[in-house]
Amino acid sequence: MKKLYQLHLLTSALRIIGDAIESVALPWSLLNSTSSLLSIGGFALFSHLPWVILPPILGRTLDRTKKKVRVAFLALLLQGVLVLVIIPLSSNLIAFYLIISGISALDILHRYYGLSLIASMTLKEEELQRLNSTLATVENVTSLVAFPIAGFLSLKLGIEAMAIDSLLLIIGALSLVPFLNLEVGKKRAESHETVKFNRKLVFGILTAVLVFNFALGSARIFIFSNLRRIKEGELLYGVLKSVTTFGSLIGVSALAYITHRKSVGVSRSLLLGVVLQSLALAMLGFPVLAVLSVSVFILGLGGELLNVSFDSIMQKYVPLERLGTIRGIFDVVATLIIPISQILVAWLIEGGAPQEVLSLSLGALAIASGLWIYRVIRIFNISTY
Repeated sequence: MKKLYQLHLLTSALRIIGDAIESVALPWSLLNSTSSLLSIGGFALFSHLPWVILPPILGRTLDRTKKKVRVAFLALLLQGVLVLVIIPLSSNLIAFYLIISGISALDILHRYYGLSLIASMTLKEEELQRLNSTLATVENVTSLVAFPIAGFLSLKLGIEAMAIDSLLLIIGALSLVPFLNLEVGKKRAESHETVKFNRKLVFGILTAVLVFNFALGSARIFIFSNLRRIKEGELLYGVLKSVTTFGSLIGVSALAYITHRKSVGVSRSLLLGVVLQSLALAMLGFPVLAVLSVSVFILGLGGELLNVSFDSIMQKYVPLERLGTIRGIFDVVATLIIPISQILVAWLIEGGAPQEVLSLSLGALAIASGLWIYRVIRIFNISTY
């Protein structure tokens, strides 16, 4: 299982490079051809739509599949085909959006495969944090290099840069071939610590996640709004993505230190992540490059603390045979509101609303909902004090 985890680090790194190319080349191709922020909102809608519909279904399928490596193999291989097909079809807006949805749907399987793989290796919280932090570190180190390169490739090649993404995906798929018949071990449900949920608390945390993601979902629109009038904005966007990744690396390093302090629990690192991301969002509306750079750094720092801690909580306290399904429900709720937020904020900015006021208001909403998330988690009694 350890060798498979190491291989997952490799495939994740390759996937991150592809993600970097996709996240720069695709939206900038739309923006250059339409000159409208609403097209970016449409991109967000179709890329997030599979995460609204499919996670519980795909998560349940993965939960019931013993040979999970095959699922990851097929997901990477099919993604490689789709990102290649999108190049000649990029001028067809409907086909473009549909292919984006297909790529996003396959990302779900790869994401849940890694989540289940790590959960099958240990139940100890400090080990889960270490495994998740290692994975996040590899991904962020890769992103630190990948996004400036993706910005350069997108500037020079445009949508044709997706051919490189396709090649990396296929390489990642082929690396899994020797492990296709390997079964990812399952722990018995009775040996896995669980948390008793009740409807009131579940409704509380789902609602809080919904509100928090509504606020944070607008971050991309503020960034594009500040960069769209700058010459060679694609390249600068790639650089800013690296700044975000650098913040994420700092967050991972801090989290690795936190896991060795017995007096500090996962819920506290999660709360710190919420506070930092809310602060970053409040700053993003100010069209000053220095402020924008600091904001995206803090956004990455807080995001990594939040995401890794939440993954560890889910992996420890949810039975492995239900992990994909339950995490899928959470992801649906978390994802549902993001395109709505981006389209609404883009519409308000293009309608003349002051983006500084919008970012401050949404930052306040994010911190309020984040404190709500922390409170509900404490009620669940899953902190590690």
